[in-house]
Amino acid sequence: MERRGRKESIITLTIMFIIAIVIVSWLSGLWSCETGRKELTDEERLTISDYVNSISVLVQQSNKVSYKFFNTKAKAKELSREDLDSKLLEIIEESKVILENSRELNPPEFFEVAHGYLELVFDTRNKAYEDFKPALSNALRDLDLDISTTQITNTFLYMFMSDEIYLYFQDKLKESGEKLGIKKLTIIDSVTLKNRSLTNTQSVMEFISEIKTVTELQQRRGVAVIEDSIKFDPQMQNEQGDYLILANGPKISVAVTIQNQGNVVENNVIVVMKYMTEDIILEEKEYTIDSINPSELRIVTIPGFTAYPGRKCELEITAGPVPGEIRTDNNTVKYKFMMED
Repeated sequence: MERRGRKESIITLTIMFIIAIVIVSWLSGLWSCETGRKELTDEERLTISDYVNSISVLVQQSNKVSYKFFNTKAKAKELSREDLDSKLLEIIEESKVILENSRELNPPEFFEVAHGYLELVFDTRNKAYEDFKPALSNALRDLDLDISTTQITNTFLYMFMSDEIYLYFQDKLKESGEKLGIKKLTIIDSVTLKNRSLTNTQSVMEFISEIKTVTELQQRRGVAVIEDSIKFDPQMQNEQGDYLILANGPKISVAVTIQNQGNVVENNVIVVMKYMTEDIILEEKEYTIDSINPSELRIVTIPGFTAYPGRKCELEITAGPVPGEIRTDNNTVKYKFMMED
């Protein structure tokens, strides 16, 4: 069944490839009668030179995007889910800009056919990058493995297809130059898919299995109160048993460190401080952390608690919990204290 699905994917993309070539050829007049060689003016030679330089820049940029993509793929096991998504989005945006810039170029006479192939190269590569991100997301979310594998395999087939079309482009560019008497008109090579084994379903399944074993790629959410980070104002003077002894003062300010211990950015994290005396006087204050990055430490300060010198007091600090948080034993910390008379 797997072999059959793989064969169907290749056949489908091969047909798409042939259709695309036919459309480009037809629209560009590949089979139409063309005028023969003519003497070029200096202005025409300059126009052709500028055009070749422009497309050379685009091809170099496309090669860099390809390198960035496979470098990101190689580091997928080391990246958080958020970083992986961010890098893939950057690749998609850069690829899209290259495609749009190629469409804005106006090829010189006799170069329309070659340019049609070039646009198809960039269009196919952009399609590969755009499809890879949601396909990988589906795989990591444990959606249908067969579907996810086919989706990712198809993105590599698109890359393979773009490399084959690029060879046609190189031939047509050279051919167009020769018709105008320009010998050896060449452009740099461009190979997106250097590892052709990635068009094999089994290789893709191994890639998916490998990155899914890395916990960093699984979304992990959680915030915590760092227990030993507590700071009082007035300052703590000493400890007596379970109680922290604070210097005397009219009001109490409390500062504590909150950490994002997950691997995604957390927004609108609520920190609540409850201040209670031994005779059940209660004050409660709240602070909202707008945004806190993975592993980031954020100091939260809440001032203005009433002082009750000589009374036994307790402070309870709670951060979160955030949606999807599994570990909650470190969300709340309690402190016992007294203020000097």
